[in-house]
Amino acid sequence: ARSTHTGLPGIITLHEAMDGQLAILDGQHRVGMMAILEGKVKVGGKDKSESTDPGFDIDLDTILVEVFPHKNPEKYPKHAEDIFVEINKAEPVKLVDLPGVANVAERKIINGAAEALKNSFPEMFKPSTRCRQPHLNLDNLRDALFSSDVLKRHSLKSDKALVDWMMEKNALLAKEFAAQGANGGRTASKSVSKSALAKAEKFNFFLGLDSTWLYQ
Repeated sequence: ARSTHTGLPGIITLHEAMDGQLAILDGQHRVGMMAILEGKVKVGGKDKSESTDPGFDIDLDTILVEVFPHKNPEKYPKHAEDIFVEINKAEPVKLVDLPGVANVAERKIINGAAEALKNSFPEMFKPSTRCRQPHLNLDNLRDALFSSDVLKRHSLKSDKALVDWMMEKNALLAKEFAAQGANGGRTASKSVSKSALAKAEKFNFFLGLDSTWLYQ
């Protein structure tokens, strides 16, 4: 039978030093929240002070933790720091890559078109998902193409058709920004920096300046 007691969701990541001392690497906010909840809600079926919601029963003794012991300080002197950096480098799974969300055919078309665009404009793509205008990130582009449902809305049946559609949008954006004065030393639009506009014009790639083209 399933337990009616609910543990706190998520994993608390700990680092264990050679002397056994534990330090939190990930989950500090959840630990702080538990300290607050401990005095306000029912814990393990027993009231802890006056609960504002007596039906909210969280078992704070059932917490999933992951412990990384530091076994070789000479070889890995910054073990805790390295793990912390690795955890924070992790990226969430894109919607297009979730099992059962995008079908195989859609994903193949989107992946092929996005790769082709990147290969044609390598200077305008960055590895970071937090890249700034006028750049695009490959995974962000893939996800945006899927989320905006361009394949179905425009009846695009191949990666070539999708690339051609994106290049049409790129040409339209080029005209729009040119009309706004997107030439060299001219003033950039309010939503785009002058340097971003200049680079877009240099490489004739404007899709990273404005995302509205995905929904037109």
